[in-house]
Amino acid sequence: MQVLKEEIRDRIMETAKALFLEKGFQRTSMKNIAEGAGITAPTIYCYFRSKDQLFRELVKPVTHYFEEKKKEVAAFDVTEGVKSGNWGFEARKSQYTSHFSFVIDHREEFILLFSSAGGSSLENYFDSLVMEYEKLMRSMIQSFSEMIPGSTEISDFFIHNMAAFYVNSLREAALHPVTGKELEQFAAEWALFRTAGWVALTKQEISDRSKINSEKGR
Repeated sequence: MQVLKEEIRDRIMETAKALFLEKGFQRTSMKNIAEGAGITAPTIYCYFRSKDQLFRELVKPVTHYFEEKKKEVAAFDVTEGVKSGNWGFEARKSQYTSHFSFVIDHREEFILLFSSAGGSSLENYFDSLVMEYEKLMRSMIQSFSEMIPGSTEISDFFIHNMAAFYVNSLREAALHPVTGKELEQFAAEWALFRTAGWVALTKQEISDRSKINSEKGR
């Protein structure tokens, strides 16, 4: 029985990442990866049973991140969030800044997932993620509407586009050479836009209104 070595596994993953980024999933073979890692083709299958498994392992930090964030959104108590201030500008700004910080730390993994996954089991990950966030947002908005009688009814198409914008902004942050400072500014702009927008859409009176107005005046 062959003893698996961490150093060889790491070399396989580093080589695979470089090739997937250069050529994409579909045009990269396990033979290409094995040759680049300096091992035989049969040996690579001792570490990864398929090219798809190897690809999924490379992007796991990102897919795991999204799974955890979806759980957080699903568990978010809208009523408590509004009362405690976790629904306003500062909370959103902090949340978005954290998202973009993660993108910067895992930019290559984001590029793999959103730009190089064609032919893999994750080639439709972007669309499925948008659909999942759309469902989560719809549930949150429903809870919000029940909490505030007379709030404006928000269209399904608007909710879909907000979900798509959320996911796409993270993809664009990875695909473009945007600096951390630029992303920090965008996080504040996005938080301001969404906070003020929800105020207008739901006719919500929130304690953050003065902060919103002060940001507009800057």
